[in-house]
Formats: sequence, structure tokens, C-alpha cells
Amino acid sequence: MNQQIPSEYFIQKFASLHLSETDDDTSRSQSPLLDSRLKELLKNFKPSSNFQLSKQNDESIYFGLMEGSLKHGEGIQLWPKIGNLLKGTWQNDLLEGVCTMFYANGDVFEAYFSQGTTIGYGMFKSEKKVVKGIWINNQLQGEGQELRSDGTTYQGQFWAGRKEGRGIQMFADRCKYEGFFQNNKFEGDGIFTWSDGSYYSGQFHKGLIRGFGNYNNNNGLQLIGQFQEMKKTDITDQNLKKKNLQTITFLNQYNQTLLIEKIRIL
Repeated sequence: MNQQIPSEYFIQKFASLHLSETDDDTSRSQSPLLDSRLKELLKNFKPSSNFQLSKQNDESIYFGLMEGSLKHGEGIQLWPKIGNLLKGTWQNDLLEGVCTMFYANGDVFEAYFSQGTTIGYGMFKSEKKVVKGIWINNQLQGEGQELRSDGTTYQGQFWAGRKEGRGIQMFADRCKYEGFFQNNKFEGDGIFTWSDGSYYSGQFHKGLIRGFGNYNNNNGLQLIGQFQEMKKTDITDQNLKKKNLQTITFLNQYNQTLLIEKIRIL
């Protein structure tokens, strides 16, 4: 049975290796070796006497199980100059199983790896959003979910890390879009429903209402024809609430135009 090494010993030994092998004062001051992330990580990570310290070709430091010169088994890898920290399991120097990357800016990515690449469920978390789904070849593919800090949510398809395909996006002001996406934007056929119950069903292009469709409001008005949404304008009311003015022009078969304006709360 392997003897466990106290976490304090691990931190001290890890730090001493880093500081003895660099004269870069910037990397020292920015080193996450003694920060809260490493300490939190070590609560559920118990180094053993079989762990080895090894400096990698990319100037990272690895502390974990090895076979010869290869990472093999559980361990921790640190990139001192950029401050990224990785906890995982390796087989023949390649990540295998569930691994977690802690980035210097506070972002966290956890996913299932096979032979060094993602192939399965994963989760990315930052200050602005949480993304859950299936990662294949290190990219988010297929069904997934995005929850943003501003209250916007997305449930639907991804391709190469972008919203691509069919999905549903909900906004903090209770507006909703359901339809097709391309490169993270509304594209093709879809339905946009406003918080007042009115809705537009028709064509979208580059995130805007653009093309043939029909508009219905909560007073029974129905418009069928060509619609074109202008670029949204940010406004601020007397209470300093940020809002968004959504302006849409409607053109019917008789070349008559009508202006539709919606105020969105950001």
C-alpha cells in the first residue's frame, strides 16, 4: 500500500521546483502554486510516495505517477508561466478518463478524455456562462446547453463549439426564440415571441428578423409579408435601466410599410 504524502509537503516541493528552475520574476509573482485553487484541489487529491516530479517539454511541471519517462496514472500538471492547472489521469502520456483544467482566469473545464482528446460529456464554466454537452475531438458537438450570467439560456445543437442547428434561446426579459442557428446567430426559419405575447414566425438572417413571415400581436393584429429588423439601439431610461430598442419594418404586397418597435430590457 502506497504511503500518502501530506498536502503541505506536496505544495512546498512543487513550489521549490518551480522557483529553483526559473529566474522569471513575472512568472513567480503570477504563479498559482500556492493559491486557493491548488489548495482546494488537494482536498480530494492525495499524493503517494510513488509520485514523481517531472518538468515537461512545454515547460509545465507534472507531479504524479509515471512509467519510465511517460505520465501514467493520476497526477497534476501545472503551467507556471500562464497559470493553468490540470488534474487528470494519463495512459502512456495521454489524458484518459475524466480530467479537469483550471485556467488562470478562473475558468474551469471538465470532460471525459480518450487517448488525449475529448470524447464524451463535458462542462465549461466561466464568470459569464456555463456550457454543458458532448465534446468530440476537443470541440463541443451535438446537443448541449448554455446558461449565461445575464439570464439567457440556450438548449439545442452545437457544431465546432458554436450554436449551429436547431435550438431554443430564452432571454432574461421572458422573450424566446425557437428555430435554427448558424454561427451562434438566428438563421433560417424560426419563431420569436416577445414578453407581451406577440410573436413573429418566419425568416431570420445573421441574428435579425429578415425575410418573409407573419407577425401577430396580442390585440388580434396579423401582418403577412416582408420584414426587416434594423440593428438594435441601446437606450437608457430615467431610472438608468439599460434597454434595447428593436425596430422592424413591415412591407405588404401593396408596398405599404409599417414600423414595429419593441423595447427590450437588457
